[in-house]
Amino acid sequence: MPSGNRFYPGIAFISCMKSFLKKIQNFYFGYLFIALLPLSVLAFWKTYFSDLLKNGKSFDFYFHFHVIIAVTWLLMLIIQPVLFRLKKLRLHKLLGKISYILFPILLVSIVLLAHYRYRTLKDAEPLQLLIPFKDIIIALYGFLIAVYYRKRVFIHARGMLLTGIVFLEPVFVRIFSNYIAPWPYAMYLAMICIYTVLMLIIIGERHTKEGKWVFPPVFIFYIVVHLVILNHWQISFLRSFATWFSQLNLT
Repeated sequence: MPSGNRFYPGIAFISCMKSFLKKIQNFYFGYLFIALLPLSVLAFWKTYFSDLLKNGKSFDFYFHFHVIIAVTWLLMLIIQPVLFRLKKLRLHKLLGKISYILFPILLVSIVLLAHYRYRTLKDAEPLQLLIPFKDIIIALYGFLIAVYYRKRVFIHARGMLLTGIVFLEPVFVRIFSNYIAPWPYAMYLAMICIYTVLMLIIIGERHTKEGKWVFPPVFIFYIVVHLVILNHWQISFLRSFATWFSQLNLT
């Protein structure tokens, strides 16, 4: 009996951790993107929404286009799991088919905004293009997984989750830079938040039978890209790409 009691705190701790990770799973598969909507308004309030309401600052079409499509995509990511849980499978599948049209438009909106900003920013550096194109690569990776495994619910859901994860960085960076700390400290804080979210997901998924392989490559990819950006590593391919990209007649 004493030996059993001696191990009880450890067993209780493990049980609590399992319960916590289960709640985390429920959060990122149910409420993460609901929380992201008001956070997005807060993040872009100073640089977009407040000026838009006051009509004191005009924005180019590419900003409005990206905001509308991004919000629409986030709403879809919120609605789809709800429909699935409510067994509204016909409507769930219909929205899934619409995503085949909406997702490419989302990528186009990111490309157009990246092109417009790169051409209009003074002293724009090729490294700046890594930020939007990193998001495109991650979102495309997630969406292709979701489409390929559309009949395997667990893997499909994790692929779709990645298409929304890419919104975390721009939201966190702007919240921290607008209200808490300047660059690069805002970026460091955003990195901590993103890495924490991904680590919690990976830990929570470690015993999942299907789909636990989806997230680790993205975690590694984030780290590599952030190291390149923060250390200002010069990559010849990126310079060539930036020159070619800026000369395209897109915006």
